Amino acid sequence: MDSEDFEKRTYNYLRLAMIAALILLGVAVLREHGKAPSGCWQGSISAYYYTPVHAVFIGCLVTVGVCMIVLKGKTTFKDVLLNIGGLLAPVVAFVPTPNAGSCWSEEVISRQAAADIGNNMFAYFVVGGLALLASLVIGLTSKKKAKWTWKQYLGLVVSVALWLAGIIWFAASRETFDRRAHYLAAALLFVVMIVIVSLSTMGQRHLPARAPERKVFTGAYGVIAAAMFVSLAIGLIAWGKALLAVETALLALFLLYWILRTVEQWRAGHETTAETPAELTKL
Repeated sequence: MDSEDFEKRTYNYLRLAMIAALILLGVAVLREHGKAPSGCWQGSISAYYYTPVHAVFIGCLVTVGVCMIVLKGKTTFKDVLLNIGGLLAPVVAFVPTPNAGSCWSEEVISRQAAADIGNNMFAYFVVGGLALLASLVIGLTSKKKAKWTWKQYLGLVVSVALWLAGIIWFAASRETFDRRAHYLAAALLFVVMIVIVSLSTMGQRHLPARAPERKVFTGAYGVIAAAMFVSLAIGLIAWGKALLAVETALLALFLLYWILRTVEQWRAGHETTAETPAELTKL
C-alpha cells in the first residue's frame, strides 16, 4: 500500500467513525426510550446526559468533535467551520443542560454537575490551548507546498478568540457559564452543521469525476440543507416546545449528509486520477 492510498483510507475510515458515533448515540437514546416508563421522552437529546445514555452521549460528542477537527475542508472557510464545530462539540458534552427532565429508566446523574464542569472544562481549555499552539507551530514551519495563507491564520485567530472567550466567561461567571454554555455551544454547533451542508450544495467539496453523479449528490445535499433550514425554522417558531424533535431531525439530516458525502468521497477516490491525490482528503 503506497502512502497516498494509506492517506485516502485513513480519511475514509475517519468519516466512518463519525457515522458510527452518531448512530451509536441514536441507538442508545432509542433503547433508553424503550425502557422508560410509559414510553416517555426526555425534553431534548442533551437531557439524556442524566440517563443511562450518559457515557455514550459524552463519548459520541467528543468523537464527533475530534473527527471534525481532523478532517480538512476543501476551502479555508469550510475548514474553519469544521474546526469551530469540533471545538464546540465537547463543550456540549462537558457542560450538561440544566434541564435534567424526568423521563428515565434509571436516574444515573443526580448530584450537582458544577464539580464535573469545573474539572473537565479546565482540562479542555488546557488541551485546547496546546492544540492551538501546535497549529501555530505547524503553520509557521510548513513547507512551500503546504504553507499557510492569511485565511488559515485568520481561522486560527477566530479559534483562539473562541478559546479565550470561553476561558474568560468560565473564570468570570461560573454560574452563568454552567447554565448557558451548553445552549450556546449546541446552537452554534447546529448552525455550523447547516452551513457545512449548504456549502456542499455550492460545490465546496471534492467532486466525483462524472457529471451525472455530481448532479445527483448536489441535489441530495440541497434537499438536506432545505430540510435543515425548515427544521430550524420550526424550532424557532415552537421555541422549546419541540426541541427534541428539532434536534433529532437536524442530527438525522446531518448523519444522512455525512453518509452521502462518505459514499461520494469513496467513489471519487476510485475514479480520480493519480495526478490529483491531495484533493481526495478534502471534505
